Amino acid sequence: MVGRKRTVERRKSKRYEAVNGAYAAISPKSHKVGQITDISMGGLSFKYVDTNNGEIKNDNQNHSEESIFLSSMGFYVGDIPFKTISDEEVTSAPSLSSMKVREMWAAALKCNKIPGLKMYVKKRLADHYF
Repeated sequence: MVGRKRTVERRKSKRYEAVNGAYAAISPKSHKVGQITDISMGGLSFKYVDTNNGEIKNDNQNHSEESIFLSSMGFYVGDIPFKTISDEEVTSAPSLSSMKVREMWAAALKCNKIPGLKMYVKKRLADHYF
């Protein structure tokens, strides 16, 4: 029987599953809105459908010109660096254009620097964590 190697947990904060209705948007001009999949005091991840017809720019770098907004609390969270952590082509639905589901990670959420963020995190968590 082949055993699996154990990996050391490197996360500094526990990740929690976000409740339905928790969304993040990348800069208001891009119209890229995605559902938050998990959130912690160290960051959040979210997914959105990219319909750029396969023209994917390199998102593995920080985007200081783009900001992340969080839904439902009415406050702006910006200047948070983010990167693409996965890119999956959608093949289950017929389409005239290429679509990809992109998963993004926004790091460095600091509750003491962003008013109301701790309350937002608490209100957007499910009852269990990963």
